[in-house]
Amino acid sequence: MLHSAAYAFAYQQILVVVAGAVCLFGTWVGMRHFARARATDGPTRRGWLFMASVGTGVALWASTFISILALDPWLASGFEPVATGAVLLTAVLACLVGFEIGSRHFTLAPEVGGLVMGVGILAMHFVALKAWHIEGNFEWNAYGMIMTFVLGLSLSALAVNRANRPVTRWCRHGASIVLAFMVCVMHYSLTAATSAVPDASVALPPYLLPANMLVVAVVGAVLLVMGSGFSTYIIDLRSRTESADRIHQLSFNDTMTGLPNRIAFNERLAFDAAEAHEKAHKLAAFSIDLDGFKDINDLYGHGAGDLLLIDVAERMRKQLSPSEFLARQSGDEFLALTTSGNHPHDAHAFAERISQAFAEPFAVQGNPVTLTASIGFSIFPTDTPERDQLLSNAKLAMHRGKSKQCGSICVYSPEMDDIARKRRALARDLDHATKRQELMLYYQLQMTLDDGRICGAEALMRWKHPKLGMISPAEFIPLAEETEAIYEMGEWALRAACRDAAEGKIPGTIAVNLSPVQFGRDDLAEMIHGILLETGLPPARLEVEVTESTIMSDQSRGLHILRKLKAMGISVAMDDFGTGYSSLATLHAFPFDKIKLDQSFVKRLPHDAAAAAIVRTVLALGESLRMPVLAEGIETEPQWDFLARAGCAKGQGYLFAKPVAVAQLPATVTAAAHFARDEVPLANDMRETVAA
Repeated sequence: MLHSAAYAFAYQQILVVVAGAVCLFGTWVGMRHFARARATDGPTRRGWLFMASVGTGVALWASTFISILALDPWLASGFEPVATGAVLLTAVLACLVGFEIGSRHFTLAPEVGGLVMGVGILAMHFVALKAWHIEGNFEWNAYGMIMTFVLGLSLSALAVNRANRPVTRWCRHGASIVLAFMVCVMHYSLTAATSAVPDASVALPPYLLPANMLVVAVVGAVLLVMGSGFSTYIIDLRSRTESADRIHQLSFNDTMTGLPNRIAFNERLAFDAAEAHEKAHKLAAFSIDLDGFKDINDLYGHGAGDLLLIDVAERMRKQLSPSEFLARQSGDEFLALTTSGNHPHDAHAFAERISQAFAEPFAVQGNPVTLTASIGFSIFPTDTPERDQLLSNAKLAMHRGKSKQCGSICVYSPEMDDIARKRRALARDLDHATKRQELMLYYQLQMTLDDGRICGAEALMRWKHPKLGMISPAEFIPLAEETEAIYEMGEWALRAACRDAAEGKIPGTIAVNLSPVQFGRDDLAEMIHGILLETGLPPARLEVEVTESTIMSDQSRGLHILRKLKAMGISVAMDDFGTGYSSLATLHAFPFDKIKLDQSFVKRLPHDAAAAAIVRTVLALGESLRMPVLAEGIETEPQWDFLARAGCAKGQGYLFAKPVAVAQLPATVTAAAHFARDEVPLANDMRETVAA
């Protein structure tokens, strides 16, 4: 008898463990679904809540019946089919309502949801007990009932609390453990609350589901639901992993060219720098910038430019060895890394290989386009022990090489830092130059070449630095355009020149240069009109000079501004004619009043046959378009004579007058008066002879 009792007790404990295990694994899947429901919204959230409720409810339903059978597994028993189905429905609904409340965001939502679920679990147990028929009778204990209620409600509230208020990533597993523990605890509390008294006179109804059959059925149902739920979880996890991988790829790769991006470059730079330090190797960082890419976008459109970048990236990628790294930073700028013990020789060889990628023309919309790349590089740790400074050095070298010649390869040198530092300091001082009255205007007289008389002057900006003295315009004008200080400086120059001309200090027309940056102002014409009104200068005495590059960046906008200026009576001159790539088309499209012949042609006159032919062509073009030509840079009498005989209308240069401040202008005008001639030096027929 003792052996039989021990065996029965062991069998009961096995059933309790089975009930707990079924609940543990089933609710673990359900809690994973519940976590996904809390992280989503809308229909997706409701779908995950339903999956969580079904999975958890079926697990609780199955473990409930198994734990009830464990009360006395040896008694002949069975379950009512309808009540058994009602218990399953109660379990799913209790979990659904409990999870729905528990996922809300008011203060005690998890606890309230857990209590609702606990009430449902208690109802399940008591309905299941009512549906359980045995060959005997039940006796109930009030204290055991109270203990069952307290434990059921508190443990279910704790389970949803852990699922909804996770402190660590293990808390959701803890919620499943708490529910499994609750099933086991409630078994023992029900053992204390009830006792089965065998009675052979009690007969089981024939419609009952046999206990053993139900156990097999509920375990099979749980396994099916768990398998389905687990499969859903795995599919969702795989989908999220793939999405995360895709996001990672998008984060570290340039979507257009497929190359790594700046983030990936920074990570690779950190890794390679550490490895180079450990292995006593050298690391070279490269900055690669395409030359003239903006022109491609302007001429063919950004779509064609994107396709060109893809082609460029593919060509450069083919030049790489396995240990070399190439990335796209942005726009038309690329970055690269190479590790070697023989830098800078190997670095220069790598840069030459990259340059070879541009040897053959690219095809853009069926047209061959020649492209070059300016490359700068710096060596770690030779140039700098700081890896963050390495790329800055490479970019500085690239810009320095690009400023001298497009398509060049330039290695960083410490002197570049000194130049860059000086340039930054100069830019800071330039911001305050107008307010500190350090800017001044010099004027260079313009002459009519047939009679040598003064017809006007060109205003030229000068900067007298308080410490460095006079700064060359070739140095500070580009700097002002980069920092946009040219807006304030250009407006000051226009106002000062118009005021000096209106006060009679300047004879004839006053010519003022407009920067390409100034030309980008929406209110440029209105600003000039306001200055004319303020100074009282007649518009006919003002001439603005623009270069081809100024208006070619946005032709429709440029044409609109020029027409506004012309409508006010202001003359417009094309400056530096002959140095652009589309001069004829520009002359045809824009309403110019004068052509200024670039001094690069004039200085080679009269002995350079090619320069003479170009000058004659420009003069003939100006005559056919009825646009007078002004030659810049006249320094010798033979140059003057050649231009006058060839029919050039006006000129300026050191031969007639150097640029001077307004205070010295009267003396300069007096000195230039001796160039005046009473008669035209050559008749028209003589000009034709010279032209022939």
